[in-house]
Amino acid sequence: MAKKVKKIKRLTDQMRGKLILVFIGIICLFFILAVRLTYWTVNKGSEFETKVLGQQKHDSSVIPFERGKIYDRNGNILATNEKIYTLVLEPKNILLRKKKYEATTINALHEYFGFSKKNLKKVIEGNKDSYYVVYKKNMTYDEVAKFQKFLDMADDSTKGVSDAKKEKIESARQVKGISFEEDYKRIYPYNSLACRILGFTSSGNVGNWGIEQSYNEQLNGVNGRAYYYFNEELDQEQTVKEAKNGNSVVSTIDMQIQKIIEEKLNDFDSKIGSKVTNILVMDPQNGEILGMASSNPYDLNEPMDEKKLLSLYSQSEIDEMKAYTQEKEAEEASEEGSGEESSEETTEQEDKDTEKKKTIYDAFYELWRNAIISDTNEPGSTYKPFTVATGLESGALTGNESYFCTGSLMVGKRNIGCSHVHGNITLKDSVAKSCNVAMMNIAFNEGSETFYNYQNLFGFGRSTGIDLPGEAETKNLVYNASNYSNSVTLATNAFGQNFNCTMMQMAAGFCSLINGGNYYRPHIVKQIQSDNGAVVKDIGKEVLRKTISEETSATIRSYMQQTVESGTGTKAQIEGYSIGGKTGTAEKIPRNKKDYYISFIGFTPVESPQLLIYVTIDEPNVSFQANAGLAVELEKACMEEIVDVLGIKPETTDTSNIDNASTEQKDDTTSATTEASSNTTKNKKSTSSSTTKSKKNTKDAANQ
Repeated sequence: MAKKVKKIKRLTDQMRGKLILVFIGIICLFFILAVRLTYWTVNKGSEFETKVLGQQKHDSSVIPFERGKIYDRNGNILATNEKIYTLVLEPKNILLRKKKYEATTINALHEYFGFSKKNLKKVIEGNKDSYYVVYKKNMTYDEVAKFQKFLDMADDSTKGVSDAKKEKIESARQVKGISFEEDYKRIYPYNSLACRILGFTSSGNVGNWGIEQSYNEQLNGVNGRAYYYFNEELDQEQTVKEAKNGNSVVSTIDMQIQKIIEEKLNDFDSKIGSKVTNILVMDPQNGEILGMASSNPYDLNEPMDEKKLLSLYSQSEIDEMKAYTQEKEAEEASEEGSGEESSEETTEQEDKDTEKKKTIYDAFYELWRNAIISDTNEPGSTYKPFTVATGLESGALTGNESYFCTGSLMVGKRNIGCSHVHGNITLKDSVAKSCNVAMMNIAFNEGSETFYNYQNLFGFGRSTGIDLPGEAETKNLVYNASNYSNSVTLATNAFGQNFNCTMMQMAAGFCSLINGGNYYRPHIVKQIQSDNGAVVKDIGKEVLRKTISEETSATIRSYMQQTVESGTGTKAQIEGYSIGGKTGTAEKIPRNKKDYYISFIGFTPVESPQLLIYVTIDEPNVSFQANAGLAVELEKACMEEIVDVLGIKPETTDTSNIDNASTEQKDDTTSATTEASSNTTKNKKSTSSSTTKSKKNTKDAANQ
């Protein structure tokens, strides 16, 4: 049987036609693509290159966070931020299309910012291959806003507008290669107000001193970032990771109170002045600090203004410090460059001379530091209520004791003086009239171990735990039962000499004396808030320990009320208010210079204290420094206004003593180093024959 032959299918004319059309279509597509590529290469190549290269150099940019604000207790802003801008030039983009955009861009920058055309041209053409040149930093919103409004006109239509506006729009479209980077600048609306409480920031949002430093981590946020990329159409797009702003801090400070104490302090410094004067205001019932001020304030917005150093140094001293600073910096740079440490040998005298020299930074450090928590002094007679409270609480005193003061007391071989010849004096009057002899006898009765245990309990020689940087370490500035040298040490400690403390230590301990015995941690911040105002953390009162009983506290308050009514603090009286307090007049080392540290710590109302004000004056500019009345008057001036701010109403208190009080402040000088006659004044009820005869000065007890 014959095999069948398979027929071969051939292309028909119709099929051939279709194939030809497909082939032609493909050729056309390739042609279009080629034309398109040629167009981009010839006409858009430069701009495309700019985008690509620009993307390579700026694949992301930082979105800065805003640092948290600082408020006073009533919501007044004490520290905030202002948005600032950095002008960035992109010379490579400005010089595109054969410098087509250069002239227009330079003219616009000159018109809106006043920049030199010559300098702009020099910078742009001198960096022709760069896409990033910082031209000006710290520009304000007002400076940038008008220019940005002009740039936005590039998107406006030119149809139906005036010729002038059309020209403006066309100019805006010709401006290329200009951008602004945003950042924040720390602003303190009230300049020097509460400067040593707030502190300030340096570059990089680093807090220096005060709340800015203590709460730096809370106040700082996290930077965001914008990431740039090209989509399929080669258009630039971005992905943004938003910045997280810092938390805000609500302080315990009352701005009104702060203004009052700074005003009163300034008045005092302008009229009398001192080495340094300090005022501290607290709420004794919770440890909150309501105000804090010291002499020589500085502008937080310009913390390194050399003019402020003139309050501490002469111009010649400042010039010497600047020269020494330059010398030191040159030496350090030289050592770093060589990679070797200096092997130059110096004599002992040269080392001592170097130690005396200060850099300009040392001077600013002294200006910025908070004396209330960083400086220590002998407290003087303000310590006497602690001595009495120790005796009452420990059982060494009953409250019925009386003493006989001849104006001095022999302790070992030393005759330690009192400010007055008090004669017979009760325990209560020994506080009110500030009798050194009574205090020494009380301390001897208590014994060294009890005395120093309670001194520690009251916080002397211990950190207060305050939430501010720079608190002084005072552990080695007090004695204890195991290392006290002799009875002279115990005797002088009893009336507040021969040991050192800070104002904050004294105030914190004093609050426990008058509030029922609760030692609260002093604090300057009461709340942390998020960026949107939500409460992150409440910082309430914190009792660290119990110092004395309610009964002892009430007794001590009554003793100090008498101090104001008829003792050394009569000038502190305010009509309608029950006020307690204690004066202090401490003789400084070296004793023979007769320099004094005077103070007064007062509170109101006596029954339930709501306000404590502590004033210290270091070496007042008067011929006779040992006059605590200066501190009393300054405290009163503050209290008279602060009671109104806090809403503390007058009481129905007998104030007849105000009119009858002596117009002369009684001196309570606490001298650990002079014989009775050196410090003893005539008793007003005695004849001149009863006055103690002059004796030779004794050696400084602190040097024993």
